[in-house]
Amino acid sequence: MTTQAFTVESFARFWAKPDAALVPHAVTEDVVGHWPGLEEPAQGVVAYAERIAQVLALVPDLRLEVLEHATNDDLLFIRWRALGTGAKGPFALSGIDRIRLREGRVAENVIVFDTVRFRDLVGAPVPYSP
Repeated sequence: MTTQAFTVESFARFWAKPDAALVPHAVTEDVVGHWPGLEEPAQGVVAYAERIAQVLALVPDLRLEVLEHATNDDLLFIRWRALGTGAKGPFALSGIDRIRLREGRVAENVIVFDTVRFRDLVGAPVPYSP
């Protein structure tokens, strides 16, 4: 698969039908992912893809819709709404990704969402413990 520059549109396409196996095509080898509730970031392609796979294992029908976005030099900000099915049924949850790009790929991602609400809606903690 040819790697194309990461954009808001590619984020939306990925989260319309997420597959952790596609992550390596969008990130740098030294990607760093900062998830809420985790003291240490996920570092490198494997750890980053595993983190996404863990979330998808908890919520297999998880989809993210882009609500707003902005850019500032090499930074991309995306406000999204997550839709999925948890222990209490269908849910919606909002969050934000702050993505630093390098040569068209994700080099760093800071993800922000309410982990307490996520746990309540999904019926399980975020897979990497609060």
